[in-house]
Amino acid sequence: MGRPCMADTVRMQKIIAAFLLLLLSNCPVTVQASASSGAGEISEKSATSQVKDSVEVAEVADSSEKTSWKLSEEWIQKTKSPVSWFKWGADLRAREEYIANAQQNSSLPETENHHQRYRFRAWTDIKPVDYFSFHTRATYVLRNFIDPSPVRGIESGEILFDNLYLKFFAPEESSYELRLGRQELSDMGIPWLIMDGTSRDGSRTSFFDGGRFTYRFPDDETTMDAVYLYQSARSDAWLPPINMQQSRKYLSEEDIQGGMILVRNKSLKNTTLESLFLYKHEYPGDLSSSDYGDNVTIRPKVVYQFDDHWNLSTEIAGQIGRRNGRDMLAAGSLSQLTYDFKDALKNRLWLGFEYLSGDRNGKDVDNGFDILWGRYPRVSETMAYSRIDSGKSCDYSNMASPFVGYYISPVDKLGFEASYRPMFAPANPKAGDIFHTDNGSFKGHLVYSKLQYTLNPHIKTHLLFETILPGDYYSDAYRSTAYFFRAEMWLTW
Repeated sequence: MGRPCMADTVRMQKIIAAFLLLLLSNCPVTVQASASSGAGEISEKSATSQVKDSVEVAEVADSSEKTSWKLSEEWIQKTKSPVSWFKWGADLRAREEYIANAQQNSSLPETENHHQRYRFRAWTDIKPVDYFSFHTRATYVLRNFIDPSPVRGIESGEILFDNLYLKFFAPEESSYELRLGRQELSDMGIPWLIMDGTSRDGSRTSFFDGGRFTYRFPDDETTMDAVYLYQSARSDAWLPPINMQQSRKYLSEEDIQGGMILVRNKSLKNTTLESLFLYKHEYPGDLSSSDYGDNVTIRPKVVYQFDDHWNLSTEIAGQIGRRNGRDMLAAGSLSQLTYDFKDALKNRLWLGFEYLSGDRNGKDVDNGFDILWGRYPRVSETMAYSRIDSGKSCDYSNMASPFVGYYISPVDKLGFEASYRPMFAPANPKAGDIFHTDNGSFKGHLVYSKLQYTLNPHIKTHLLFETILPGDYYSDAYRSTAYFFRAEMWLTW
């Protein structure tokens, strides 16, 4: 409903601009024509014709601009694929980040972290024969630390291959695909639990080492993904980086071997059903924050589209196994109700609730939910730098949290998003230590906002601000307000 209205507005603006231009440029001609008897009708027709011509010229110019962009985009795509069997691409992500009181204690030395990060990536996709291709991507990150003073200065990074896999796939009329090697699993569509296989590496990489088989059933409404992985904690275990940096050698806390099966079905009207079965085995690691043991996770999910506006998503996970010599029994859930206004401003509102069980510090049973490979800034950017709960970044376990969010696009290509979530702790396994109170349960308020602008498919940018106001779950010394700010520019070829 919004697009035709916007198109009419743009056309009206062009008509008004052309008409004003005509008046300014042809004012003497109009007076002369009016002075001649019987020339009024001819002048009116002439003016109307000129306005029409001016509008058409403006529209042609606008169309030419769009055509020029299309030709430019076509040229870019041709440079990326000079021959049919070879493709390449690259991107640059530049970030300026400032974090204050990430550990929620303003009395600590060097409480500010201010740095710039530049991530360069280049990839190739080679298809020597039908139904087979080879994909590789190299990543390089350069950091410039402004604060804290102990690490101030430029840190030259290493070249790391974060994608390197073989892909076997069927003809278009068939439906299977096999990937073997280093790859990402973000397209599986399980951002709650399976997204980042290298959680200690921040946003530089997010890969998994393993194999993935995808099959689409003949009914075209059911798909299955089967994954086997062996994830090493060290970056030099399989593909040693070029100019390896010792400070970056641990991409995760421990070596992990495991597998998962995901089945997704869309046979019911307006409904998507998912079933995930996952097993992982963690080996004892070198780091103090590492775990060891076995984990079995079962997670069903339902997504229902009520109509063009309302959408409901609900997933529940149960976990059993052994962790660090104790039996494990944990549960988690995530639900979200979204209302899309479907208007010209693209207004969207959502409300949800997330629950991740916490360890009750029992002697024999560990009830802490394992977020698996969901440890990335899904909930909070600030918590990627905080270590006061478990010693791990983005460890959202032991949390019960309602949340609300809103999105609007007031101008074309410009979007603004804001959200709020109060966070509670279902348990207090570290009660009485230096970081936590004896019986507090409120973790704090989390406020998030993001302004993003996409100029075209190759250039986008955003400004992000987040703050956490800690609650009585933490001791008095660790209740300082934490702040996070980021400015980002992303260029893609």
